Amino acid sequence: MSVPATPVSDHAGHADFSVVPAVPVKSRQHLYFGLGGLSIGLVAGLLLAAGGAALGDAMASSNAIPAALEECSVVDATGVEVMDNGKSLNLRTSGEDSTGTDVASVVCVLNELEAPESIFTKLESTRALDGTQSTEWSGYAASWTYHPDNGLNIIVETAAK
Repeated sequence: MSVPATPVSDHAGHADFSVVPAVPVKSRQHLYFGLGGLSIGLVAGLLLAAGGAALGDAMASSNAIPAALEECSVVDATGVEVMDNGKSLNLRTSGEDSTGTDVASVVCVLNELEAPESIFTKLESTRALDGTQSTEWSGYAASWTYHPDNGLNIIVETAAK
């Protein structure tokens, strides 16, 4: 069995057909296979990391409502109702004809849920004639009504419902 000849040039540009082994093709295939495996591994790792972060955010927001109630000491308070396994919340304040929690407790819970200041302004300016109002902020949606007889009724829901 003979090794194929590969032309080699000398400094003058003349071809020399000495016996020089050709570069094996397999070594390049291993390189491409290795780079492909490395690329697939990196992409899979990034996807798993992103999925884990999203799961962590969902878990954190699903525990945020019970944690806020605990922080504000209103876990068993009148007018405070946890729903959907801690993923939503109903807060009712006292009105002329109804009982509920105080406004300071509502403010505390919303602050713990990192509600922006604009929500408090919207709540303060709601009139009975306005009907149901709603807004959203990072990870939450809220809707509320107000009537002097019934007080403020606000429902807060997490995005991870």
